[in-house]
Amino acid sequence: MDSVPGSVPYLEHTAHIDGVLDSLQSQGEAARPQVDRLLDGHSAAELRRLVPLSYRRQVGAFFTPSNLRAKVAEVLAATPAESYLDPTCGAGDLLLAATEVMPISATVPETLANWGENLHGWDLHEEFIQTARRRIALSALKRHYEMSGQFDQSTNLLEHLKGIQQADARTQEAKPVDAVVLNPPFTRAPASRGCKWAQGKTSNAAIFFLDALQHVRRGGYITAILPDSLRSGSNFNKWRATVECHTDVTHVERLGVFDDHTDIDVFLLVAKVRTTGPSRQSVPWWSKPPEGRTVGDLFEVRVGTVVDNRDPHEGESRPFLVARDLPASGRAEIPSRRRLFSGRLFEPPFVAIRRTSRPTEGSASRAAGVLVTGDQEVAVDNHLLVAKPLKGGVKECNALVKMLADSSTNELLDDRISCRHLTVSAIKQLPWSERAS
Repeated sequence: MDSVPGSVPYLEHTAHIDGVLDSLQSQGEAARPQVDRLLDGHSAAELRRLVPLSYRRQVGAFFTPSNLRAKVAEVLAATPAESYLDPTCGAGDLLLAATEVMPISATVPETLANWGENLHGWDLHEEFIQTARRRIALSALKRHYEMSGQFDQSTNLLEHLKGIQQADARTQEAKPVDAVVLNPPFTRAPASRGCKWAQGKTSNAAIFFLDALQHVRRGGYITAILPDSLRSGSNFNKWRATVECHTDVTHVERLGVFDDHTDIDVFLLVAKVRTTGPSRQSVPWWSKPPEGRTVGDLFEVRVGTVVDNRDPHEGESRPFLVARDLPASGRAEIPSRRRLFSGRLFEPPFVAIRRTSRPTEGSASRAAGVLVTGDQEVAVDNHLLVAKPLKGGVKECNALVKMLADSSTNELLDDRISCRHLTVSAIKQLPWSERAS
């Protein structure tokens, strides 16, 4: 398989690692900072420096940061496994997490021979594969240095790591391993023709995760860093049900933003591939709200029905509510902005909630509500959610506005959904606060 043109500049980093490997013996202790750097975040920094952002976005090439790698290493330390596979290994960060829990032998070549039998990784980019092999060799050299106080002078270390190779994970067949580690591309890709959980374009990470299960032996584990939309988004209900059908989910943990350069919230998913048929497990994708009434029991919650850049301007002229015209909180009258519209309208009073959201930063409310009052029906843009009380009118609306502004609601929403758009289900499932009534 040929190199992929967009990643060729990364060979500069590979050559730098070769230089470090060649000089380890002569430098001794002075080489430690370089080795530590290369085993931590430097390879990701070099990816950002050498490979254009447009190409990295196109192929989803974002290497696992050290804090998330440490999370994976914690899981692997508690997971019974001897063999590991990363189907989208990049520069090998998650394979390095595996080496942290793998035993070492008497010599570096013996260690790498053992690791080579049990470490497998694939990536489309030969430049990344070459870097991954060298970093794993550095990991072995460092482990032995910590025992002996000197760097081994062995040569041909990379010949033991042939299981880490340029390959397309979507077409690979291999003997099942004890554990798969995965940080897949966060791009979008077409679902297969027979896919039962999605149609059209969907999350590539969701596809990779389910495909990776075929590479795990029964009773083995998969540990994955995935976009939080798979954990909390309503579009992935069927995907989550598919995961539950094939595995026993043992751990779900929100991890926040992937890194300082990649504004995507992620979560950690650990699952055991089932040895028997489906079970009736209750997976804690998010915290279960307390028993009692919910917002959905008292309000009809809908997405605004106007898609302004797509819907035709036809029908009667209507007051048109858009997010940028709303105050940050409080109360609004019938909007002065108007639009021709023939679809569904909303009769005040109701609570308008901005859909565009993100996990709480500072004191901002994720779902600040604005009470809309007046005597005319309103067309509402689809960047807003509308909560219309089933009974109670303005009084119930004020209670909802008060509840949405409460810090406890922020905490519930942060746990429930880290996607950039609030969903109808996330709002409807909020427990109703009797204090707000």
